[in-house]
Amino acid sequence: MGKFLEKLVEKMEAGKIVCGVCVSLNDPAISELVGMAGYDFVWIEGEHGAMGRSEMQNLMIGAHAGGAAAMIRLPYTDAALVRPVMDMGPDIIGFPFINSAEDAKKAVAACTYPPKGVRGWNPQRAGRYGQMGQSAYVEIAEKETLKMMIVEQEEGFRNIEEIVNVEGVDMIVLGPGDLSVGMGLKGRQDDPRIIEMMNHAADICVRYHKPFLAWPSMTEQSLREWEQKGASMFGFPQDSFFISQAIMKLWPEYEKAIPESKRTR
Repeated sequence: MGKFLEKLVEKMEAGKIVCGVCVSLNDPAISELVGMAGYDFVWIEGEHGAMGRSEMQNLMIGAHAGGAAAMIRLPYTDAALVRPVMDMGPDIIGFPFINSAEDAKKAVAACTYPPKGVRGWNPQRAGRYGQMGQSAYVEIAEKETLKMMIVEQEEGFRNIEEIVNVEGVDMIVLGPGDLSVGMGLKGRQDDPRIIEMMNHAADICVRYHKPFLAWPSMTEQSLREWEQKGASMFGFPQDSFFISQAIMKLWPEYEKAIPESKRTR
């Protein structure tokens, strides 16, 4: 287990809640500054947006340079995509739309060498660019990258108990966004039905001692609620949103200070 992942796991095992920021822009300096700011992990957004494989690896390198673990969310569980990303050496790899035990087993198999799985052999950065002996890497490979299942649809929430009990599943993400859209609620995550399903899934994770990640809003109340529900990880979205919010906050000051006849908007 790499030192950044080991540090994250030690904190969770000590009962602490680890925190990370979602990064979708392609500059590795962003993931580096997230780590420098003291966050435990960088969520590298490989499902949405324009990110390619080389950008994923550079963001992993940036996260480690800043002292944070590198977590990457992939767009699907196809082994042809998973294999090269595993060879980059992520600390945590996440799979979206996990709706059943079979989905989870497929994801785990894509990360695992035969005979247990279907991962192809030739680790690159994961094997320290060839500086680690081949047999040495095989011995530790299953512990080098944790497998994270993202549950974000009604079917997945109904099957949460069987998903958390799949061998090789290390952690769960509870995703209210896609759940809300899929239920026709258009992103309204405060709907009682969403809250009920999220709470049930959190209870299952706690019952089976499976770490789970929640997405609290940036309020004291939300953070405390998820702490009380047993979350082991907090995720905060996302670099582009934070930049947009900071930029947009300038306009009210501009409008207060400058007469309307001289404004550009």
